[in-house]
Amino acid sequence: MSERILSRVAGETDAVALHLMEKLWLSAGGPHKDADRSEQEEFVKVYGRGLSPVTQEAFFPCPDQPHVTVKNIGRLRRGRRERLSWPSAYRTWDPEYQGEFDDYERNGTVFAEGMFHEGYGHDTVVCLHTWTTGYFRLQREVYMVDRLYRSGLNVVLLMLPFHGPRNPRSSLFGGQFFPGTSPQRTNEAFRQSIWDVRSLLTWLRSERCGKLGVMGMSLGGYVTALLASTEPDLDYAISMIPMVSMADLLWEHGANNPIRKEAEQRGITLDLTRSLYRVHSPLERPPLLPPERLMVVAGRGDRICSPDHVEQLWEHWGRPARHWFPGGHIIHFKRRRLFDEVTRFIAGLPAHNG
Repeated sequence: MSERILSRVAGETDAVALHLMEKLWLSAGGPHKDADRSEQEEFVKVYGRGLSPVTQEAFFPCPDQPHVTVKNIGRLRRGRRERLSWPSAYRTWDPEYQGEFDDYERNGTVFAEGMFHEGYGHDTVVCLHTWTTGYFRLQREVYMVDRLYRSGLNVVLLMLPFHGPRNPRSSLFGGQFFPGTSPQRTNEAFRQSIWDVRSLLTWLRSERCGKLGVMGMSLGGYVTALLASTEPDLDYAISMIPMVSMADLLWEHGANNPIRKEAEQRGITLDLTRSLYRVHSPLERPPLLPPERLMVVAGRGDRICSPDHVEQLWEHWGRPARHWFPGGHIIHFKRRRLFDEVTRFIAGLPAHNG
């Protein structure tokens, strides 16, 4: 079957999935019907301060090395599987929102699962999951973790905010709360995502790993792209099927939705929505890595995060390595070839200071 047909089939699957994703996104509560333009403009003022030259670094501060609890959960060939956990210690940008954010108690602990080779100096990849798929068992399949491990990599799966055991609800699917219908919670959770990933990176460096990088899909691809502009000591970043604008994604998929029509009647526009989420857009900050340490991966038939998002990131990153696979957002064909490309890319990079 040709790659064009495979991508078309995958795109049709994406179209069906979009309806289910919309219901899940609204399941934690729809947008406040009385939220008008003035309320959104107040949020823009609060979070817009994070984009000034004085506060850009302060918006994504470097956390201290966390105290990580390590539990051995299995032996591997010449290695071990471990469950990691630590307190997030995240503090909100808007101090008035701290109390509400603290009420999400389950979100306050970070979880990760690692496959580590014996000894020190092994190259390590941190994998960041897609929206709703924070469970480790599913992540292992999505990222072909066994294949990555056999290539010589340490592999660490991180649980993003409000997913898996961090979800305030006990639910098969996570992510109802992030990214969610609350702009304030969404902005804070993106900021917390960077905080949590950087916390993990500081701990991994203390364990004397080799090259250390991050790879993420969809939501994880967005966080990866943002991390590449906030973490100066990253060795590489691989962004897969990413969105690059939260506002544009919502606007695109809400074109025929009555919720968007109601929002427009209250004075909510695309430009205002862009301003609301701009503080964490990967396109607002230059990458801190050179193009040769960056990679973009995309599905030709993706109808959820369209190729336009990928093109924008690719241009913003200085046209780095790029891999197109036949498939869409949900279904990825020829995945072995894709992950072989990833492992060759990582293996071919010199040490960060090399």
